[in-house]
Amino acid sequence: MSAAECPSYTVKGIAAHILGDDLSLLSRQRDGAPSGLALLARKGAGPDFRSMLNTFNDQWVAATDFLSTPLLIELLGLAGEWTAEYYRRVDPQSLGEAVGLFGAAQGSTSPFWQAIAREYLERWIHHSQIRRALSLSSVDDRWLLVPGIEVVSAIMQMEPGVPPGPDDAWGVGPLVLGPVGQAADILTRRHTAEEVRALVPGPAETVDQLAAVVARS
Repeated sequence: MSAAECPSYTVKGIAAHILGDDLSLLSRQRDGAPSGLALLARKGAGPDFRSMLNTFNDQWVAATDFLSTPLLIELLGLAGEWTAEYYRRVDPQSLGEAVGLFGAAQGSTSPFWQAIAREYLERWIHHSQIRRALSLSSVDDRWLLVPGIEVVSAIMQMEPGVPPGPDDAWGVGPLVLGPVGQAADILTRRHTAEEVRALVPGPAETVDQLAAVVARS
């Protein structure tokens, strides 16, 4: 089954991409191996970071296409456990790789909590994409939505708006995202920047900040 929001990937391809992320971060962060992007750069695989990242992801997904779905699920479980265990042990304030999502320049460093936050946001988005491709809702369980809202708010350097009741609106700073399902959709669906501006009322500059974080480029 193809994933409408990621037309070049099937649902299985998105799952394989998540597996590649886990193995990549364990190799480079936990074990100190050269990153896949660094290896591609040595081969002149692309003119910029984004091109190399796309090449790395596409090559990995193509290379793992032979994996059976049951085996892919098993590997995701194992790699996910290893990743969670590693992140439980790491000092969140220790310095690690640069996290561009929080504004760090390539070649600099960022506190480890920002890398963990980035990985959480990416998995929340991809898990929701898979669910929507299967005609299910975005991942909007409260215990998963709360950290997602907190990550987006931290990137924007604003306070998260977590409602006290199940039917109240969620928000980021002065922006109102709406009830739980709508909030999860806005933050995980990868709308265009124009669609984000149409969906989210609030100060234009702040809405643009949100779009820079959650909209597809």
